[in-house]
Amino acid sequence: MKNTLKLFAILIVLISNNSFAQNNRIYDVNTFTETKGKVLQVVEIVPSKGVSGGIHIVLNTGSEDLSVHLGPKWYLDKQSVQLKTGDKIEVKGSKVIIDGTEAIIAREIIKDGNTLKLRDTNGIPFWSGKGRR
Repeated sequence: MKNTLKLFAILIVLISNNSFAQNNRIYDVNTFTETKGKVLQVVEIVPSKGVSGGIHIVLNTGSEDLSVHLGPKWYLDKQSVQLKTGDKIEVKGSKVIIDGTEAIIAREIIKDGNTLKLRDTNGIPFWSGKGRR
């Protein structure tokens, strides 16, 4: 529980520092990782009034709890793959260090054989003008 609260605090910092733009810049194709686990929390964070909120999850891999940045709520709400607490998923993305703590900037999430695509192989978000295909 202590680790979960620490991850939640980090998520708030990420969003308050304009994390969508920041995370797009810190996505590193050289730190690509794949991991599986169980969703402990789905967290919507709204940095300030009038700014779109973001969705993060806390993923338990069996050996650790990881913060996973997904993307803006408005984008995720339009997708067919929806995440909830207790879901078993596979995450593909860039493992990064933010404020001394490991996190993953998700490229895609696989749940029950269905794929939620968030970024291309270079980390460019599909919700941005450059990421649209």
